Amino acid sequence: MRLREYEAKQLFKESGISIPPGMVIKCAEEVFGIKNFPCTLKTQVLTGGRGKAGGIKFADNANDAYAKAQDIFKLKVKGDLPTAILVEPKVTIKKELYVSILIDRAYRGPIIMASAEGGVEIESSNSIQIVPIPEGNYSSYLGRKMATQLGLSGADVLKFGDIVNKLWNVYTKFDCDLVEINPLIVDGDNNYVALDGKVTINEDALGRQPRFDGMLSEHLTDLGEREFKGKMCGLNIVELEGNIGILCNGAGLTMATMDLVFHHGGKPSNFLDVGGGASKDHVARALDLVASSETVKVLLVNILGGITDCVEVANALKYYKDIRPEAKMVVRLVGNNEAAAADVMKAAGIETTNILDDAVSKAVAIAG
Repeated sequence: MRLREYEAKQLFKESGISIPPGMVIKCAEEVFGIKNFPCTLKTQVLTGGRGKAGGIKFADNANDAYAKAQDIFKLKVKGDLPTAILVEPKVTIKKELYVSILIDRAYRGPIIMASAEGGVEIESSNSIQIVPIPEGNYSSYLGRKMATQLGLSGADVLKFGDIVNKLWNVYTKFDCDLVEINPLIVDGDNNYVALDGKVTINEDALGRQPRFDGMLSEHLTDLGEREFKGKMCGLNIVELEGNIGILCNGAGLTMATMDLVFHHGGKPSNFLDVGGGASKDHVARALDLVASSETVKVLLVNILGGITDCVEVANALKYYKDIRPEAKMVVRLVGNNEAAAADVMKAAGIETTNILDDAVSKAVAIAG
C-alpha cells in the first residue's frame, strides 16, 4: 500500500527527519489561508510522474496559488485525480541527494540505495550506490558507509548517516517494502530536509499496523475492478484478457492449469490462487469474483485438497450452482475427502473429472 507524499512525510517527521512546514488543502479556496509566499503546490496522487504531468507548480501570491490549485485539482496523473494538494514554502536548495531502503531480490534482503544527486528517474542513474543490510541486521555504521561512498565528508557523513538511521526506523516500525526520500536536500542552513517522500507498506502486514486501519481501499491504484474487489475480501486475483475463469489452490497448480489452457488453445481470464485451507465461504467469494467479469464464459476449478478439505469446496460449488444455475463450470477436485465431496457434487448435479487434461479441454471447448 503506497502512501501519499504528505502521509509519508508525517512518518518521517515522527521519526525525527526534517520536512518542510506545510499544509494539506482539499479545495483551492484554502490557499487564501497561506501566510508565506512564494510556495510550492504539489498534487497528492499515488502514481509517479506528477512533475512531468504538471502536478507541481510554484506560486508567488494567493491569487496565483488559487488559479494553479484549481488547475491541479482538475489534473489527472495516469488516471489518478487528486483529492488533496500539499502546499509548502519554496526552499533554498544547495544540494540534492537521493536515499531509500527497499527489499532487493538480488541481495535477498533489504538494501540502502542512494545517490549524490536527486531528481526524476534517479533509480536508473549510473550514480546509484548500494549498501546491503546483511540478513536485515542493521547497524548505524551502514548509513555512514553509504555517506562515504557518496563522497560526503566531515559533518555531512554524520548528518546523512542519521537520516539513514531514522529511515530504517520507519522501514521496520511500519513493515515497509520501501521508504524513499527524493530529493533529500541540503538547504541554505546546511540542514538535511526530506523535500519529497515515498513509503510503501507491505499489505500482508496491515493486520498488525492499526495506524493504517481502513486506509487500503483509498490507496489502491492501477487495479482492475476484480483486482480491487479481491483486495477488499482477501483474494489476490490478476486480470487477464481471456474468457476462462481460473480458480485453483497453490500458485504452481494455478500456473500449470493456465499453461494447459493455453496449450489447448484457450485463454485464461485471470490468475487466482484461493490458497490452502480455504473455507466454503472463502471459495464461494472466489467463485463470485472470478465470474463477475462479463467476458467469462466458463469457470475452470482445479483444486488439490491437501490442507484444503474438498467437502468445503464442494459445498461452495453447490451453493454457487444454487444461486447461479446458468453458470457453466468444469471441476476437478481431488485429494482430502474427495469421495465425500464427489457425493455432494453428484447430488447437486455438478459434473467432475479427475483428469486435468480432460477438464481443461472441456473448458476450452465451452469457451469457444
